[in-house]
Amino acid sequence: FAGGESFDADLYLRWLQYGVFQPVFRPHAQDHIASEPVFHDPQTVALARDAIRLRYRLLPYLYTLAWENSRTGMPLMRPLFFGDEADASLIERSDAYYWGDAFLVAPITDPGQMSKTVELPKGVWFDFWSDARHEGGQAASIAVSSATIPVLVRAGAFIPMVAPFAHTEQYTTERLELHYYADASVSSASGRMYDDDGHSRLAPDNGHNEVLEFSARQQDGGLTIELKREGGDYAGKPAVRQMELVVHGWKSAPQALSVDQQAVALGNESDWQSGKSAAWHDSASGQLHLRFPWAAQPIRVELR
Repeated sequence: FAGGESFDADLYLRWLQYGVFQPVFRPHAQDHIASEPVFHDPQTVALARDAIRLRYRLLPYLYTLAWENSRTGMPLMRPLFFGDEADASLIERSDAYYWGDAFLVAPITDPGQMSKTVELPKGVWFDFWSDARHEGGQAASIAVSSATIPVLVRAGAFIPMVAPFAHTEQYTTERLELHYYADASVSSASGRMYDDDGHSRLAPDNGHNEVLEFSARQQDGGLTIELKREGGDYAGKPAVRQMELVVHGWKSAPQALSVDQQAVALGNESDWQSGKSAAWHDSASGQLHLRFPWAAQPIRVELR
């Protein structure tokens, strides 16, 4: 919301960055201040564009939250006491919240603020922007930039994403990024993604939809990720998805990597960017990137 006597670009951008992780993503303003980013200075436009693109990239995750809400009533934004009902002190906490099961979000509300102390819930958390690992159950000072607010991802979470697109009529999951946040503290994990034609109100009830199931097992220094597809047909359903799996928190390059027992060789960054290699380990970030096609059958990825 842009209010007051004059436009505050800093707080306006913080509002938009916070809005990425809300059910309704829509700017408001008073009559004498334009709510739309396009009417403001170039830096504000550029940073607003980054936030809007991220919102669109996260649409598979958001659409799944909306579907789960329609089935169970579970809200998309969740108070911290949802994570630990035995801790009565969390009832009063309003400085952070869960966005689904995977994200912890702590909005920035003061101008010029470049860090925020966040009381992390129990478990292990990764900074969404830097992949920095944080032990939960304690306070952590989270550094931010003009482009980011504190957003953390729970270890063991699956985050489906897509490449940026201009409007929802262009939305497709034919090319899908699947991010998994691995940690030795999480021996097994699961996630899912809902998809349909994006128009039919009764698609969740009449079988014209698809649920993608993800699971992970980490033990003895290795990781196994399995993907399954279940559901019926619908307009725009991909027969084959071109997958990019990104495993976060994997500090060393795997000695062996396979997709359905077929070995995959690791390439360097140049080979990955050019498409010559189907796999690349980024030692700086601790991310493993892997491309493969996924048709109707279950698929298994193994790292050793």
